[in-house]
Amino acid sequence: VYTILKRVHIPPRLHWQLARLYNTHFLLGVAGIITNEAGELLLFRHTYRNRHPWGTPGGWMERSESPLAALEREVYEESALIIKAERMLLLGTTPDRPKLEFVVGGRVVGGDFRPSREVSEYGWFARDKLPPLAAFHHHILRTLDATPPGELGWYEAPWLIAHPD
Repeated sequence: VYTILKRVHIPPRLHWQLARLYNTHFLLGVAGIITNEAGELLLFRHTYRNRHPWGTPGGWMERSESPLAALEREVYEESALIIKAERMLLLGTTPDRPKLEFVVGGRVVGGDFRPSREVSEYGWFARDKLPPLAAFHHHILRTLDATPPGELGWYEAPWLIAHPD
């Protein structure tokens, strides 16, 4: 059922209501904080997001998959970029969605970008020149900035939080 929900474009609120009805347990997701030598952040323009299409790479974990392996697979599937996922940065929940998310840091090690059904383009952005992002992404970046280096941070934030974009 979730595979069908992922392929059919329906309003996000309805999508998550159906996902919650189908699965009473948390879904496990990954988000990537992929940076280059200049400290720029890799962002994808997602085809299924209307208001704020740019966001961090990521997706859902599959059975028997680690968060690091899941991010490497998702980035490759969505873009043909090859990344090396290096470490866990944050762990968090989104109370308005049945989701536990692992935020993983990494870097690109190869591949040539190829658009997919989910990602139309990519870009490297300085933190002070980010395109409009969903408030949730801003919350993750602020939490990451407040987490001491080398420590695993934690956040709890609804997807639909106010942000002055």
